[in-house]
Amino acid sequence: MLVHEIIDKNIAPLKVTDTVALALTKLDLLFVTRFPVVDEGVMVGMVSLDTLIEVEDENFLVNEIPLQDSIAIPESQHLFEAARTMLAHELFILPVVDQYQNFMGVVKKRDVLQALGDVFNLESFGSVITIEMMPYDFTLTEMVRLIETEGAKILGIAVEQPSDENGFYRVSIKLNLEDSSTVCSTLQRYGYVITSQVSSASMEKDFSDRADELIRYLDI
Repeated sequence: MLVHEIIDKNIAPLKVTDTVALALTKLDLLFVTRFPVVDEGVMVGMVSLDTLIEVEDENFLVNEIPLQDSIAIPESQHLFEAARTMLAHELFILPVVDQYQNFMGVVKKRDVLQALGDVFNLESFGSVITIEMMPYDFTLTEMVRLIETEGAKILGIAVEQPSDENGFYRVSIKLNLEDSSTVCSTLQRYGYVITSQVSSASMEKDFSDRADELIRYLDI
């Protein structure tokens, strides 16, 4: 899924000729701390709440205060890159630009989470199994083959890379089966370590939390 498929064109950017008072109001209404600023449609930077609240006269124009560097994403970029950028810069709204830095709209965190849910079929009934693998063992080919020999269909795969705290690859696989015990048994016979096995009934209770966790470990 590409960014242009979830872009919101209804949220207008701030203009360099807008007042600080208007900027403060806009950031407050949208519950954000940074927001894009344009000059004749071209994105020239981002206004920061920290900077705005330091301005003594709210009638000052946006072009009279310091702006932060632009953080934006091309409309042709993939959803995963939008998620990575939003996480890296702690943004709830990410500006979208074309190749000439013309402001095209924004993507919102809520829409990114929903799109990730669609990509990974998180709302589909089934189950999720988590497998830990050492880096030298990491390959999906054999694992996928074993799963499919049990008649299961893979609806989505997410891979968490090794970290300083955890030296394993952690692979979460969404299956179309409510009961994944047979699949897990087969994988375990071939030496795979299953660390969790969750059905849709349990997943529905914390869908939002799991989507946030998914963004945190996506590193595409």
